[in-house]
Amino acid sequence: MDGEKRLYFLGEDECGMNSVIAGGEENTCDGMDSFVAAGSHNELPGNMGFVSGESNTVSGSHSAAFGYINDVLGNFSHASGTGHVITDDAATAEGDGNIVSAYAAHAEGGLHICEGSYSHAEGLAARSYLDTQHAKASGGFSNPGEVGEAQYTNVIVRLSAEEGYPHPLLLGEEGRLILMNRKVNAFRIMIVASTEILTGGMNVLDVRAMGWELRGLIAKADTAESTALIGAVAKTVIVGTNPGWDVDVVADGECGALKILAYSSSSQMIRWVAFVEMVEVAFYS
Repeated sequence: MDGEKRLYFLGEDECGMNSVIAGGEENTCDGMDSFVAAGSHNELPGNMGFVSGESNTVSGSHSAAFGYINDVLGNFSHASGTGHVITDDAATAEGDGNIVSAYAAHAEGGLHICEGSYSHAEGLAARSYLDTQHAKASGGFSNPGEVGEAQYTNVIVRLSAEEGYPHPLLLGEEGRLILMNRKVNAFRIMIVASTEILTGGMNVLDVRAMGWELRGLIAKADTAESTALIGAVAKTVIVGTNPGWDVDVVADGECGALKILAYSSSSQMIRWVAFVEMVEVAFYS
């Protein structure tokens, strides 16, 4: 013993420096500081990884797979179940046959596609196509149907501004609520706008604030220019009567998006937050 043991294995297969194959057959563990717990035909080329089950591949570093035929290419990512493909970092897939291709996205259930960073899909055959979006489905119009053709989604957009109105509320710093092609979406939007609540002797009732609800339909064919509202948008002022404050929803034919606009005639700093819910239907199958 020279103090530097490079290969550790308890089964039949060799592995990389400071790594272990604890059992099973036809497993490989080329990464450093990694561990194959058991099973067969697993491949672990990533460093500091973990795998257990059958026919899994973990290429990303600090990543893990448990179950059957999972493919984890992202770093710091995790797959549990069967048939998942993860191609970006810090992502998670649980269940059956999910594809996760965005940073820190999460799929639970089956046959989802997660394309938006920090997004989440649950149920069966949902598609999270926007950053931070939450999508939920119970399958499509056949068994199991096309991904995302019958689903509910929600997302939060925001704005902070004191002049230069109108301004769009954005997803993150500059993201738009871009719609999927060949879909009709029913939307419901809750919006709140407020000036700052100051500390000290200020009465909270003196804060300038308003709330709205907007409901309507929007459709998009195969191009951004085809995006259009169907009928009129129903707008309700929940509370508040600040002169010059208003909101509106328009179809953005340049980006193919649902655009929420804020209006104000004051020079005060106002923060706007909208919770956008959509029920989406498509003829994909």
